Amino acid sequence: MKENKFLYLVNFIACMLVIVIHTRFPGNFGTAMDAVSRIAVPYFFALSGRFLLRDGDEDTDKIREKSGRYIVKLLKITGIVYAVYFVFSLLIHIYLGDSIKEWLVSKYSLKEALWFVLFNSGTFVYDSVFTFDHMWFLFALIYAIGLIYIFAGVLRKWYKWLIAGLLFMLYFGEALQTYYPIRPFDISITTWYVMRNWLFVGLPFVLTGILLSDIFRKKKQEYGDSYVEVMAKKKPVFILMIAAGIACSVAETFIFGKKEVYIGSLIAVIGIFLLSECEAGYGKFLYKIGKKSSDVIYYYHVLVIAVLDRLSYSGVIPYPSMWVKPVLVMILCLMFFLCCPDSF
Repeated sequence: MKENKFLYLVNFIACMLVIVIHTRFPGNFGTAMDAVSRIAVPYFFALSGRFLLRDGDEDTDKIREKSGRYIVKLLKITGIVYAVYFVFSLLIHIYLGDSIKEWLVSKYSLKEALWFVLFNSGTFVYDSVFTFDHMWFLFALIYAIGLIYIFAGVLRKWYKWLIAGLLFMLYFGEALQTYYPIRPFDISITTWYVMRNWLFVGLPFVLTGILLSDIFRKKKQEYGDSYVEVMAKKKPVFILMIAAGIACSVAETFIFGKKEVYIGSLIAVIGIFLLSECEAGYGKFLYKIGKKSSDVIYYYHVLVIAVLDRLSYSGVIPYPSMWVKPVLVMILCLMFFLCCPDSF
């Protein structure tokens, strides 16, 4: 199957946007960029679903074969990434003279284990050394693909209803965050991971990717060789859809406050995949970065931020301004990870 270079370009852009989430530009510009950047993680989930069952597999065994292979790959990647951050955190705590026993007990308490199981977050996936829980994405993806494996026999019957139901619950929950902040599990619903987890973000967007794959495949069968030409005629509409999603996300954050997933994010993600079917432009170089290094940049950009912060706290380097830091982290990630092997 011909590779989609446009999506590799989007992978590169999405990785840069995730860095913006974790470094933040100042002021209203920073608020707007944060809203735009919230497109990235739903896109990554949908991308996983888009190519998981792209051949239109209906057979239960075939679905389980493909999802099973993907789970094994995810477990390997997650194990490597987790080990890198664990060792880094351990070494920093030793350097700071902290009690390793107390650190481990606080990091892996029963309460934190519960938050990790329920929400893919908590100190299991971050601590004071690297303060961002970006690894939740990998665990949420394992949950989502695992559920597809378990319920492979009824996937095609249920997935449209699940998408609708879970997205409704996601946006209803975010409405409660603004207008009626309840406390499920004795945690405020405004806590970031209560709505941003495997159930309300991971699963619906992975299933959305599968749905889009099914739609595109059926349209290709319907239009045959003229499929790309038919889709290309709608390219302005798809571009407008992405722009509308971005504008909607920015409007939402200024009207309703910061959210993990905006309605505009959903609109923009769908628009991106529609545009990807039009043989959209992808440039000559940036798509290659997305193809080779987008995964490793996502996994380890927090490590770059943590090292940069540690050097700043120690007075080794001056602390970069909020305008400079996002760009600096992007440059460092590109320098460090362009030469990394894909399996790192």
